[in-house]
Amino acid sequence: MPQKQSKTARTPSYIFISDGFDELEVVYFLSKFRRAGLRIKSVSLFDRLVTSCQGVGLKADLALAEVPLGQADECLLILPTGGRNGEALRRDARIKALLQALGGKRVRIALTDGRSNLASDIDALLALPTYRPENGQELGAFVESLADQLAFT
Repeated sequence: MPQKQSKTARTPSYIFISDGFDELEVVYFLSKFRRAGLRIKSVSLFDRLVTSCQGVGLKADLALAEVPLGQADECLLILPTGGRNGEALRRDARIKALLQALGGKRVRIALTDGRSNLASDIDALLALPTYRPENGQELGAFVESLADQLAFT
């Protein structure tokens, strides 16, 4: 049976959010990862205060300009596609540039919908390993399996 990594050795994760995000996706990732002892930070595209598609405000841990990705050799970037978030991430040139710049490092991407326009763009433009829900897999099962995989590697 694989051993659980120590907190300091675990891969840092960043979940990117913009106004119009689906709060269920984001809060579920944050909750599950933090309960599993994984390092995860929420990252807003602009201001730290971000509003969901249902009008729920969330204070992000970091703004995009503050993310220390240049220092990380390995990380997981979580790109939720629910609400208007997927399209906001897809249209933001900084996200595309960031993903292209990190292509040579051990960066992985998790997408909440593998059939989204954002997923198609990533497949076409970048050669980064991605995690996606399997056919018909619910969000809860996807997040739990991803958290388990990161905690026990």
